[in-house]
Amino acid sequence: MPSLSRHIQPPNASEQTMPFSIVIDNDLHFSLLEFAAILDLELKSEDHQYKTTFQALLDNKKNDEIVSQLLTVQPYFLEKFTRKSFEPSVNLYLHIISLIDPAFESGLISSLIANIDPTITETSIPVDVILIAVTNIFNLLPAAYELRYTCLALAVKLITKENIFGLIANIAKNIQTWISSIEKVGEEQVSDLLEDVFTRYIQEDEAEAFKTFESIIIENNLPLNSKFLEAFFSQILSSTNIYNLSPLAQSPSFKSIQNASLNSLLSAYLAGDYKSYTANKAQYASLPINFTNLESTLKSLSILNYIASASSSTNTFPYTTLSSELEIPVESVELQLLTLISEGLIVAKLSQSAQAVIVNSVNYTGASLSAKPELVNWSEVNTLLGSWSANIKNLQGLVQTLVAKRGKKINAPPVIMSFHQQKLEAKEAREKKAQQEAEAGSEAAALDSQVNETVETEA
Repeated sequence: MPSLSRHIQPPNASEQTMPFSIVIDNDLHFSLLEFAAILDLELKSEDHQYKTTFQALLDNKKNDEIVSQLLTVQPYFLEKFTRKSFEPSVNLYLHIISLIDPAFESGLISSLIANIDPTITETSIPVDVILIAVTNIFNLLPAAYELRYTCLALAVKLITKENIFGLIANIAKNIQTWISSIEKVGEEQVSDLLEDVFTRYIQEDEAEAFKTFESIIIENNLPLNSKFLEAFFSQILSSTNIYNLSPLAQSPSFKSIQNASLNSLLSAYLAGDYKSYTANKAQYASLPINFTNLESTLKSLSILNYIASASSSTNTFPYTTLSSELEIPVESVELQLLTLISEGLIVAKLSQSAQAVIVNSVNYTGASLSAKPELVNWSEVNTLLGSWSANIKNLQGLVQTLVAKRGKKINAPPVIMSFHQQKLEAKEAREKKAQQEAEAGSEAAALDSQVNETVETEA
């Protein structure tokens, strides 16, 4: 299971979670006496008060009184312990709890969490050391225990309060799994914690924060109330970046937003409708949104929609045309076009001399366009269909060639044909020569026979 802090190595998911600092696996007797000795040392008890007390309780097997004594000493962790002794002592304490109260029913864990909360008690212990202790408590508890929620909430509170960088991402990326496993956690608790995590995460990495929480909202596995959703979308609408909210608009969670003004504003954002925004601007005034950033985004989206839906065959758009058609001040048109280019929503060149934008292509999967099937890039579709048609023709020609050759002798390659022709000619030459020699032999034999007959006759 992943830990809350980067400083802690997680145990194997198949094993029981335990504190991660090295603790000798002694039995309850030795562990309690070791802890008592630490208390006597840190509290400067010259008469070994705690060692004597715990020894007597162990000898008499008074477990209830041992638990009571352990509860009594918890405030000392922040008040009396040093940075060096704090973490190993807390981990030894957790080991003792796992021995004396394996079902975690005594209240030792819940009271310990409260007693190591530095927002309640002043302390010299650094927050990062306390976070490690909180992480160890979190990993000690079974996945379904509600106290794990308490640990998460405390960790997020400390990270935010002390502005600790780099820890919230791990919590954000695992929080859905963790929260889903915890029993008896209500919608309000879940939403409050998610809002705190998102608010912190967006300060460190806005793009990753949006991506992570977009997934949480779309999957809809956690009970999310309107308060969280309003906080989430208010942050997104206040951004200088342009986000595609169309996938979120299809989520059941989206319908949970109860603020009518925010719903109206989100509709304008989803449509990229700057005119609608300006017409209803007064009703949005109470929303906690950076309207300077939002107005800039809506201007850019409005220009994007106009370019994408333009019926003209030209790809050149004068600044004055965009300004008059969309009711955007002409002096801000170029800035909005630069935003669209930097966000990858269009590929274009700006002509200073012509005061116009020359658009090469539009990203039809981008913000405010992906949910509009009427804005299909027909030019690109035509190109793809032409290529597909050419490929089909080539395939048809190949098939026809193969059908025509089926059952017929197919000529060998020219080199092999030439080789066989040469062999055939050589064979024919040999046969002709042999025939000529045979015929010559026959003629000679006939001549000899005739000569012999003549001589015999004369004699």
